Order: sequence, then structure tokens, then C-alpha cells
Amino acid sequence: MGDTSVQVERRARRSTLLEWSVRAGLVGYGAVHLLLAWVALALVAGHDPGQGSASATGQGALAQLADDALGRVLLTALAFLFAALAVWQLIAAAVGYRDDDGLKRLAMRLGAGCRVVAYGYFAVASAKFAAQGTNASRRSPESTTERVLNAPAGAALLVAVGVVMVAIGIGLAGFGVAKGFVDQLDSTARNADRRVPIVVLGQVGYVVKGLAFVVIGVLLGIIAVTRDADKAGGLDQSLYEVLGHSAGSIAVVVVGLGIGCFGLYLFARSWHLNEDTLTS
Repeated sequence: MGDTSVQVERRARRSTLLEWSVRAGLVGYGAVHLLLAWVALALVAGHDPGQGSASATGQGALAQLADDALGRVLLTALAFLFAALAVWQLIAAAVGYRDDDGLKRLAMRLGAGCRVVAYGYFAVASAKFAAQGTNASRRSPESTTERVLNAPAGAALLVAVGVVMVAIGIGLAGFGVAKGFVDQLDSTARNADRRVPIVVLGQVGYVVKGLAFVVIGVLLGIIAVTRDADKAGGLDQSLYEVLGHSAGSIAVVVVGLGIGCFGLYLFARSWHLNEDTLTS
């Protein structure tokens, strides 16, 4: 079994098909972050940028593409790209990070497993929007949270999800501060003059995205304690609830710009992908 996993990992790392699927997938994922940033900023400006969403969520960002035929073609492409990213992370979760050992390898593989879930969610959401248009977005974050809250042990489940999101957020922010993503870039990006702007985009993006996870996790805990599902919503409403509307509006702008930075970093990472880190 050990020899088989080593062979699978080596073949994955040397696979040209996997490499270019990952590059394309990162571009798609970056585009979704730019859409999410645009939705957040547009909401602060006081208008709804699309029919399918009234809050800044990943699903709301995808909904902006579902209004016309071209957008649905793009969503179909995104569904395949996110599926490729999910397969990539599934391989990493199963046989990757062989240069690490013990708890570190386990933690890295668990992180890859979380990314499988995230990419899988975006793949399904993209496919649903492509097939059904904006009708697929009618279930709001409020109604979903309310369903969980009213289920047996629902409050405890929301607290657990909130704790996980806070932990993920802290991990993302720490990863950004420590520049842990630099090894994901090829030697050109790490050694040339272009390194500085790419690293800055990565640091800002990871830190801000991490803080957004923390805020949403805290809000889920508040909802579980107060049993007030009406507080649930997208990134914008989470910041409004935790910080108040005035401070929340400023925070949405800052977070929107930071998420946009993360999207641009993903574009740069796609171009400067370090193939040796595909499974590590």
C-alpha cells in the first residue's frame, strides 16, 4: 500500500494534465474572488448587482453569471475547473505531503480535505447555476442557517462550525503573515523583481480572507447563543452584525479589496505555479 501511494503521488506530481488543470482552476477560483469583491463593494455602494443575491457570498458571486447564455457557459466551464481542483486536493489529501511526517503531515492532509469540500461546493454551485440560472440561488443564507438552528442539536452544530471557521481563518491569516505560500511559486516569481507585488498580494489576500472567516465564525456562534437566525447572511451582513453598520461598511470595503487581492494572487500563482508543490 505504501509503495502504491508513493507511485500515485509521483505520477500526480509529474502529470502535465494535472498541472494545467490546476493552472486553469486557479484562474477560475481567482475570478470568483474578484466577483465576490465586486459584489461586496457594490452592496456597500447601495445597489444590488444582480438578481440572484442580496449578500456577498461565494454563491452570490456565481449568481452574477447566471443571467444570460454566455454567463451560463462560463459557469459550466467553472464547474469543470472546480471539479479538477477538487480532484487535485483529493490526491494531496490521500497521498500528498510525503516530505512531512507525523502531526504536520496529518494537518496538511486535513487542510487539503477541507479544500476538497470547498472546491466541490463551488463545482456543484456552478453546475446548478448553469442548469437553472438564478432560480438556483433562491435559498438564502438566513433560511439555511435557520434550518440548522431548528434541527436537533442545531445550536451546538453551529457553534462547532463557527469554531472550525475561526480556526481556518486564524490558519489562513498566519499562513499569509509567515509567507508560507511563497514555496508554491516557481523560481521566476521567487527570485525576480516581480516577487514583491505577488508576495504583497498573497499576504494581504490570505490575511484578509482569514479575518473574514473569523468574523463569520464568530457570527455563527452569536447566532447559536441568541438563536436569532435573522442575523445570518453573507460577508457584508456578518461584518454589519459584528461591527455595527457604519464600521461594518468600512470593513466590507477593506475586506472586499483584500479578497480582490487574493483573486489577483491566484492569477499570479497560476502563471508561476511550482509543479514540485502540486502534492505538497
